[in-house]
Amino acid sequence: MQKQERAVLWVNKGALISSHGRDYVVLALADVNLVLAKEVGSGEKVLLKIGDLEPPRAIKSRDAEPIAERDLSTVSAEDWELAEARKRLIEPMLDRSYRRHDALGIKIANEAGVSLATIYRWVSAYRHSELVSSLLPNYTERGGKGKARLSAEVETIIARTIDTFYDIEQKNTIAATIQEVRRLCSNANLPLPAANTIRIRLGKTNGRERVKKREGEAKAHDQFDPIKGTIPDADWPLAMVQIDHTLLPVIIVDDIYRKSIRRAWITLAIDVNTRVCLGMHLSLDAPSAMSAGMCISHAILMKDKWLNRLGITTTDWPCWGVMTVLHMDNAREFRGDMLKFACNEYDIDLHLRPVKKPRYGGHIERLMGTVSEGLKTLKGSTFSGPDEKGTYDSEGNACMTFSELEKWLVLFFARYHRNMHTGIGTTPMTKWREGVMGTKEKPGRGMPVRRLDEEKLHIQFMPFIERTVQNYGVLIDEVHYYHDVLRPWINAPHPEFEKHKRKFRFHRDPRDISTLYFFDEIAQRYYGIPYRDVSLPPASIWELREAQRKADERGISRENEKAIFALLTEQRELERDAAEKTKSARRATQKLAQHEKARQHKKEDLPTMSQTTPTEFPPAIRGYDPDAVTPLDDD
Repeated sequence: MQKQERAVLWVNKGALISSHGRDYVVLALADVNLVLAKEVGSGEKVLLKIGDLEPPRAIKSRDAEPIAERDLSTVSAEDWELAEARKRLIEPMLDRSYRRHDALGIKIANEAGVSLATIYRWVSAYRHSELVSSLLPNYTERGGKGKARLSAEVETIIARTIDTFYDIEQKNTIAATIQEVRRLCSNANLPLPAANTIRIRLGKTNGRERVKKREGEAKAHDQFDPIKGTIPDADWPLAMVQIDHTLLPVIIVDDIYRKSIRRAWITLAIDVNTRVCLGMHLSLDAPSAMSAGMCISHAILMKDKWLNRLGITTTDWPCWGVMTVLHMDNAREFRGDMLKFACNEYDIDLHLRPVKKPRYGGHIERLMGTVSEGLKTLKGSTFSGPDEKGTYDSEGNACMTFSELEKWLVLFFARYHRNMHTGIGTTPMTKWREGVMGTKEKPGRGMPVRRLDEEKLHIQFMPFIERTVQNYGVLIDEVHYYHDVLRPWINAPHPEFEKHKRKFRFHRDPRDISTLYFFDEIAQRYYGIPYRDVSLPPASIWELREAQRKADERGISRENEKAIFALLTEQRELERDAAEKTKSARRATQKLAQHEKARQHKKEDLPTMSQTTPTEFPPAIRGYDPDAVTPLDDD
C-alpha cells in the first residue's frame, strides 16, 4: 500500500509546521493570515504567512499510517453509508482540543461494536485527511470477520421495517425496530443482522422526512424549514455558504481591438455568517457545473497564488476553508453527480434551494446586487434596464477587458470586506476575524484547516464522464484518448456483474478537452490522459460541438477526428479574420484566449498532470485505423 500524502494542515496553538525549510511551533494566531511562531532549535520568534506554511519536515515521513485511496466511482452506497456513520460516531473526538480519554473512546467503541484501537485508527485517519473517504472500509476488510455484506433479502426486510414500523406516527423505538427486524429475519430463516448495522440504516434516513412521518408536517416545518429572514445554524464562519451565478451589467472589450464583446458571467460564494465573499469565478461561458466547481474550489483554497497570478500585491483575501453546508438553487448545473460526489468526499452538506422560494438565497442575491450596483460606475455599464440606461451608449463607452474586470472585482471585494455591513453591524472582515479568532465574549471557531491536496480538489470539482476502457483507449464525444496507464483496465469486467464491463470515471475541464483525468488504483494517483492523436490542438467542448455541427452540414462523419479538428481550426481562423468587424467573432476569439490562459493556469495548479506524456498504443492495435472502425457502444 502506498503512503497517502498529508492532505490537510492544521494551524493552531502548539502545532508543528515548517516554512522555507525551517521547522516552527505555532505560539498564537496573530491574524487571519498570520501566525506567531518559534523556530525549533534557535527559539527565534517570527511572524509567518499562513500561505507559506507546510507540514513539519521532521514528521512528514511518520505523521500517519498509510491510507488506501479509493476510486470513489467504485464505492458502493453501503460503504458510503458506513463511512458517514463512522464519522458521526467519532465526531466528539475530532475537535483539535480533544485529549485522549479512554472512557469516551470505550463508549464509542462499544456503540460501534469495534475495538478501542479501531476507534483511534478512525480518528487518526480522518484528522490526517479531513475526507469522509478515509473512513471507508479497506479492500482487505471485505469478506473478513464481521464484514460480510448483507444479503438482498435482509436489506429488503430492514428497509421495509424502517418504512412501515419505525417511520410512522406510532413512533416505535430504535430498540423495538431492531427486535422487529431480527424477528422477521428469524422467521424467514435468514442471518440476523447486527444491531449496529440496523442503527446505521436508521441514521441514513432523511431527517425531515422522518420527522414528518413520525411527528407531522408542522413539526417538520418548525424543525427544518428556515424562518423568513433568518438562516439557522449559520452561527460561525464556514457553517453555511451560498453560491449562485449572475450576468454582470457591464459590457467588456476584447484584448486586441478593444471593441465590445458583450457581458461576462460571475459565480460567487458568500459566507452567510460573516457576509465575506468566499470565492468567485469569472467567465465568458454560460453557467455550468464547471463554473460552480471552480467557484467552490476557489472558496476552499487560499487565494495567494491566484492573486499573484493576477499581479495584485496591494491587498489580500484571507478567507478560505471547507464549508459545512453549501446552499444553492435548483439550476441544472447544481444538480449533477459531480457536485454530489465531490461534496460527499469533503463532508459538505449540499442543500438545494426550494423552487420558487427566493428567500432561501437572500444573502447571495444581495451580494450579487451589491456587485451590480458597484459596476454602474464603470464605463460600459448596462445599468438595471432600459429605463435607467436611457440613451447611454453602453457598447460605445465600453473600455474594460476581461482581465481588467477581474482585477477590478478583486479590489471591489477588498473594499467591500472592509466597509460597514448593516446586516451584521460591522465589516465582513471584522466579523470573519472575530468568528475565527474569537472575542472576549465568544470563543472563535479556530483557523480553518488548510487543504494541501489542491491537485485532487481541483480535479474532483471538474465534471466527469463514465466510460469503459477499450483496446483503443477511451472514446468521449467521438474523440479518442489513450495512455499506457490505461492498459491494465482494458475490457475490465464489472466487479459485481461479470457479464458487464466496468466503467471508470474520467474528469474533464470543458474549456480544455485535450486531457482527461483518471484515478489509477494501481499507482494510487490521478493521471492526465491525452488525445490519442497528439497532433490535434487543444479545444473547448463548445468549439468541438460547433465543428461537429458544421461537419453534419457538410456530410462529414463525426468519427473522422482530423476532419472535425480541421473544421475547428478553420472556424478559429474565420473568427480571427472577422474579429475587428463583428462582435460575435471578437467574443469567440476572446473566449479562446481565456481558455488558453486556463490551460496554462491548469499546468501550474496540476503540476503532476502536465508531466504526463502520450505513449504507444498496445501492440495489439498498432496500425489501428480510427476511420475504419465503428466505436463500440459503452453501454
